[in-house]
Amino acid sequence: MWRLELDRIDAMRLFVRVADSGSFSRAAIDLELGQPTVSRRIQDLESALGATLFQRTTRSLSLTEAGQRFYRRAVDILADYEAAEAEARGLEHEPVGLLRLSCAASMGRMVIGPQVPEFLDLYPHVRVDLMLDDNYTDLVGEGIDLAFRMGVLQDSSLMAKKLGEAPRALWAAPSYLARAGTPAHPRELPDHLALTFRQVAQTEWRLQSGPETLSVAVDGRFKASSGEMLLQGAVAGLGILLGPNWLVREAARRGELVRILPDWSGDPTPLHAVWSAGKLRGKAKLFVDHLESRVDFSTNC
Repeated sequence: MWRLELDRIDAMRLFVRVADSGSFSRAAIDLELGQPTVSRRIQDLESALGATLFQRTTRSLSLTEAGQRFYRRAVDILADYEAAEAEARGLEHEPVGLLRLSCAASMGRMVIGPQVPEFLDLYPHVRVDLMLDDNYTDLVGEGIDLAFRMGVLQDSSLMAKKLGEAPRALWAAPSYLARAGTPAHPRELPDHLALTFRQVAQTEWRLQSGPETLSVAVDGRFKASSGEMLLQGAVAGLGILLGPNWLVREAARRGELVRILPDWSGDPTPLHAVWSAGKLRGKAKLFVDHLESRVDFSTNC
């Protein structure tokens, strides 16, 4: 009976690995197994469950509805089993293995990345793989344990924990202001060059000053998909940036950017930790707890 239960746990682990990688061959490489072995074990699992877990075509592999339901339960069951196993071994405070993280490049360099060294010092048996991508990463397809996303979440299938909100303000280089003048009111912003993200059709900025709210049309000659690229554009004098405090903080301290219209600010940008299924557990939870204990997302972000 015990051997049978262990076989089920192993089959569940294999199923989750295939689902996360989206490929029998990729899962086989990750687990150092032959692809026929992986395929056979998944078929055995499907036979035991009496359900088809994967929709197979010559070009893609995706979970069926039954597979999606089994995946959500399997992730929780495996997390509980691994936690119980670690506790029995006296390793409840010694997590092990790989933690895959994903976030935008600028946030990775300025916020997430600086917290990794201490985290690795605290947990010497953990390895971290940090993927920097200014587009939203497919968490399941890339096998990501935890991602950090700014703005309103679009994918309702993901689990999320709000870490805070990033205040945003208007910034420009002294060289730009010397050339174009300093706006005295948001209504003057349409006459200036704006630096905006290319991922969204950003044609206006919503600004607040106390109870007053104002939307102003914006346009410019430079857009980018990266916050750091927009920051570099602002420092180079290409226009005005509506940016979060964490992005501009270093440049402002060096005097490369100055805040304009200080009585006005943009809507704060929410920051979430997101994951694919189940409760936030294990290494992912430890990393989120580590961030929250060291970064004040309401001010520094």
